[in-house]
Amino acid sequence: MTTSNKHDDEEPNETAFVLSILHESFPGRSDKQLIPIGMVYAGTRWGRDFRFCEVPEADNRQLTVCNNEEDAVLYFSWLADHLYTLEGQPNEAQQMLCKLIKGMTPQDAALMLGMHAALYQLEIETMEVQLEKNHKFEDYLKEEKELMTDEELEDLDEEKQRELYRQVAEETEEWLDLAPGIGHVDVPWRMPLSVALKKAGEDQQERIELLNVFYGSFFQYIEGIGGKADKVDVE
Repeated sequence: MTTSNKHDDEEPNETAFVLSILHESFPGRSDKQLIPIGMVYAGTRWGRDFRFCEVPEADNRQLTVCNNEEDAVLYFSWLADHLYTLEGQPNEAQQMLCKLIKGMTPQDAALMLGMHAALYQLEIETMEVQLEKNHKFEDYLKEEKELMTDEELEDLDEEKQRELYRQVAEETEEWLDLAPGIGHVDVPWRMPLSVALKKAGEDQQERIELLNVFYGSFFQYIEGIGGKADKVDVE
């Protein structure tokens, strides 16, 4: 898990400010229910887990990507049931995330997970490019420093970045070993998504709607706030 580089003396005031904004956006929630969302806004990130990478079959092929609306409807229907019955334990990187989700509403959890998945992906893209070139951390850091402002250089925590680079390298190796060619963005977040969907109960349509929330949140943040979010409606 990685966290932001905020100074300790700034954290109490910043936390209170973030929570006050979240209470306006999510009325009726307790601080406990909102803290995970505030943590993501403040820079907390949890790592990925590619172990749960099963996909359904369609037309005698594995549905590794959704190429059309028909594929998406089939995939969402399958995933809603698959995650509801998924058994297993979260990896070390996602243990706290799953614990926090248990205290959230399913809708808020799905929204937060989509936001977190997008922000994590955006923040590690440069690392993934460097790892694809077999570059060491020092090569990555050198290029990053050349693009940083003086203020960013002052706040830079090199050891934290080194640990994140190592983490992303391990995740990439796991993805290539277990789930190469699978393009569904939910795959590395299936265990925490499963926790959220199980809270929703037996109604498949409600679970499908939670998947819509997750994917809609993900694409909104990937494309920018206010960007068009993909949504699949299944009757």
